[in-house]
Amino acid sequence: MFKKINCIFTVMCVVFLFSMNSFALDFNPGEYQITSKIKMQGMPSGMPAQTITECVSEQDPIPKTDSSDQGCEVHNMKQNGNVITWEMECNQEGQKITSQGEMIYSGDSFKGTITTKMGPQAGNMVITTEITGKRIGNCKNSE
Repeated sequence: MFKKINCIFTVMCVVFLFSMNSFALDFNPGEYQITSKIKMQGMPSGMPAQTITECVSEQDPIPKTDSSDQGCEVHNMKQNGNVITWEMECNQEGQKITSQGEMIYSGDSFKGTITTKMGPQAGNMVITTEITGKRIGNCKNSE
């Protein structure tokens, strides 16, 4: 279950990170190494960090992974300089999940935190995801 939660939140985080490019953030397109670290109540050491590599361009800022089937909607998205904040609500298998996120962009990198509250079916668990991204070069040619 924890691996599924980690994967879902990593995908959601990445999608929202790169869908912000239209706000003219201090963001350089290219291939990014994106690492997420999840911390949960009752787990002092948290879960192992997960790292993915993703090509992000101005023309196609959203990663190929599709999270639209996860029943999530973003609300109250705001930009202040190079900081993006948002709230998100998901309905997954009848369970309500709410999140608040903040990302800070700086040229070839970004960092942020997402706090997620699971519904009563998950014991009202609170999950904190720390995300970092670092540009590692130009995108490889795609077909």
